[in-house]
Amino acid sequence: MLFIIAFLLQGVFSVQFTFSLKQKELKCFGENIGQNSLVVGAIQGNSSEYSLKIHMPTKKVDNILQYTHSQELHKFSFTTNNTQLNYQFCIHNLANDWTSYNFTLVTGMDAQDFSLLAQKEDLKPLEIHLKKLNGLVNAVELDQKEIEERQSNRFQNVSKISYKIILFSVITLLLMMLTNFVQARKLKQFFRTKKLI
Repeated sequence: MLFIIAFLLQGVFSVQFTFSLKQKELKCFGENIGQNSLVVGAIQGNSSEYSLKIHMPTKKVDNILQYTHSQELHKFSFTTNNTQLNYQFCIHNLANDWTSYNFTLVTGMDAQDFSLLAQKEDLKPLEIHLKKLNGLVNAVELDQKEIEERQSNRFQNVSKISYKIILFSVITLLLMMLTNFVQARKLKQFFRTKKLI
């Protein structure tokens, strides 16, 4: 059962796909990556005439982590900071022709290399697998805490909005009642002047 869960979680932490870009086309992919996560990836094109920009777009500044161009195969790795952000991977085809790319992205425990640890500590394959599973459990716990924080923030925002909606509804109801009262008085006064009542 534990192996099935680990296999399913592996699909969550790694992404691989192939795509094509026409001449001078730019395509960006975004990924929400947890805090303090190792990110390892590669992009390979059938031409070296492309550029790769890895950045964190924010409202104030565009924080560029890596920028490279003119390489057929580019491997990258970095560790995320203390906040969970949307990381953008932008590929710009600089060639005058259609170009095909293969993009691979691995995060979390799947990105770590346990072979060096196995040599250093003389671990058996089962012990290495248990260390990986332990790391996956820790990563899932961190993700769960982040999700709970986001959910509580959203709940607070929804509560504030609900309060404003209720307040707006009460004010609107009072204004409608006041308008109806004023209209009724004006109509009574009009009918009295015309001697209809």
